[in-house]
Amino acid sequence: MPRSQGTRSNNADSAEAGSPGLRAHQSERRRQDILKASEDLLAEGYANFSQRKVAAAAGVRLNTVQHHFGDLESLIHATVAAKSEAMLARFRQLAEGQYESPSDDLMVFLDEAWVAIHDPQVQRFYLEIWSMGLHRPRIAELIQQGYAEYRRAVAALARRVNPSLTEAEANTLSALIASWTEGALVMARWGGPGMPSLSLVGLRMKAACLALLGAPAELPLRAARTA
Repeated sequence: MPRSQGTRSNNADSAEAGSPGLRAHQSERRRQDILKASEDLLAEGYANFSQRKVAAAAGVRLNTVQHHFGDLESLIHATVAAKSEAMLARFRQLAEGQYESPSDDLMVFLDEAWVAIHDPQVQRFYLEIWSMGLHRPRIAELIQQGYAEYRRAVAALARRVNPSLTEAEANTLSALIASWTEGALVMARWGGPGMPSLSLVGLRMKAACLALLGAPAELPLRAARTA
């Protein structure tokens, strides 16, 4: 005689409850679902952000959100930290070398930055985060730490492109490149009528970065082909 659906479900629940590895996997999956829902809702505006809304968007109970992240401030901090770390991890990879040459790593870095800048979700998220940083000290500290690591990664990449750069020169150029990419995000969102194509801006920025770093003269043309 076939078992009922309820019996199968109960047995599955019992099996899950008895498997620490499976429970840990499911717990981490729920945690990631909560972080993704939190990120999406923060991009819509932090003024009306709440744990209850995050729980509904993630399809979990409110106490599940509170179990994983505690209070609202901790949830916001974890969301910003996770988003920043995902991007910084990629920048660190490129700084250490992923492609045939340092210049290729630089071009990929700029390409991927430009893809992010074009994304309305990314635009909204970071504009909200910057606003929160003005009023929430923990978020402000997190933003500052993120930008410090961002600049370090770009400086390391700059010195690989041009080993003759001093540490001070590389740090200055990394701050300039970071300012360009972040400024482009603002322009993508608020440039308004008459704003040139972001693709054209990105193309010119590639050439300007290579020129600033003292890369070989033919590389800007390569940059143009890959924009």
